[in-house]
Amino acid sequence: MQMMLSAAGVVKFINAVPLGFIHYAESDTRAALALATATKQPRSAIARRAKLWLLRRQYAGSRAYFARDPNLVAVAWNGLNGTRRVFMDAAKDAGNKTLFFELAPFANRITIDPRGVNFANSLPRDQAPYVTWASKHVKDPEHWHKLRDTITQRKSRAVADRTDANLPLTAPFIFVPLQVPGDSQLRIYGGAFKTVELFVDAILEASVHCPKGWHIRIKEHPSAAPFVRDAIDKSGVSNVVLDNTTDTFEQVKKAKLILTVNSSVGLEAMFFDKPVAACGDCFWAIDGIAAKATTLKDIERIMADPESVTYDTAARHAFLNYVDKCYYPELSAPANAAIIERISGPDDNGFWDAQTARNADDLV
Repeated sequence: MQMMLSAAGVVKFINAVPLGFIHYAESDTRAALALATATKQPRSAIARRAKLWLLRRQYAGSRAYFARDPNLVAVAWNGLNGTRRVFMDAAKDAGNKTLFFELAPFANRITIDPRGVNFANSLPRDQAPYVTWASKHVKDPEHWHKLRDTITQRKSRAVADRTDANLPLTAPFIFVPLQVPGDSQLRIYGGAFKTVELFVDAILEASVHCPKGWHIRIKEHPSAAPFVRDAIDKSGVSNVVLDNTTDTFEQVKKAKLILTVNSSVGLEAMFFDKPVAACGDCFWAIDGIAAKATTLKDIERIMADPESVTYDTAARHAFLNYVDKCYYPELSAPANAAIIERISGPDDNGFWDAQTARNADDLV
C-alpha cells in the first residue's frame, strides 16, 4: 500500500489516532456506529461507555486534524470498524477525500475505493453505467475470461464432512457457500442473516420447497469450526447435503444456482456464467446482474423455482469487464493513475462519486 500511495503523493503514517475534546454534531452517531461495527465488543456496560468515550475523542481529534488541512487524503485498510471507522468518518465530515484499501477477492488484485469497501463502495447499483462504459471501452467482450482462469478455492483445513451418494453432483442442485462466522460482511451487511447459523437455519427451513429431484449442497468456510452436519441431522431434511470435500468451484460449475448472503464466491460464480442470488447486502446484487433474496420468504420462493433466477448476459458481462479492467487494479501494476482517478471525483459515467453517491449512515 505504501508503494502504491507514494507514487501519487507524500505519505504520512499515523501510529496513534489524535484525540480531541470538541463535540461535533456527528460525534455521538459516528462513535456509536464505530462501536456497533467493531470486531470485539465490550463485555460490560462500563467497558462500553469507556470505548464510546474513546471513539468520540478519536473522532474529534481526527476531525480537527483534517480540518486544518483540506488537501490531506485519509487512507485506511478496510476502515469499516472501530477506530479506523471514526478516523475515516471524521475525514469525510471535515470535507477531505478518503481512500479505502483491501485485498480483492481475486489473486494479485486490490480494492482502492474513495468511499469504502464491500457494500460501502462507490460503485453504481444500476447496470446502465456499466453497459455504457463497456460500449465505449471494451473491444474484447470476453476479456474477463482471463481473470476467471485465476479463480481457485481458498486453502482449507480438514473439517467434518457429510456425503450422500443419492445426491450426486450430476443431479440439479443449489450451491450454498458459507462465510466465516463473525465476518464483517455478515455482521454489518448480512441483513436478516447476520450470522452463519441464522442463514443455515433459513436454508434448512426453505429446503422443503425445492422441486422434486433437486437438492441443496452446503460448503462450510475452510477456516470455520464445523457445525452444519449436526444442523442437517437435527432438521431431518433429506435434500440437503454438506460437501466440504469437493472443490468450491467444481461445485459452482455444476450448480444450477448459487445462493449466498454476500460471500465473494457469489461474485466469482458470475465469472462462470452462473445465476446468483444474494441474501444480504452486496454491491454486485444489481438487477439484471444478480438476484436478491433478503428474507426467508424470498429464499422459499427461489427454492420453489430455482430456474426463475436469471440475468441479462450483456449487462453482466459489462459489469465483469469493469470489475476486471478497472475496479480491481493488479498489485504488481503502478497504481498512481488509479488512485488519482478515484479521488478526482466522478468520471463521465458517474463512477467514483465518493461524496454524494450514498449516505454512509444508511450502510449499517
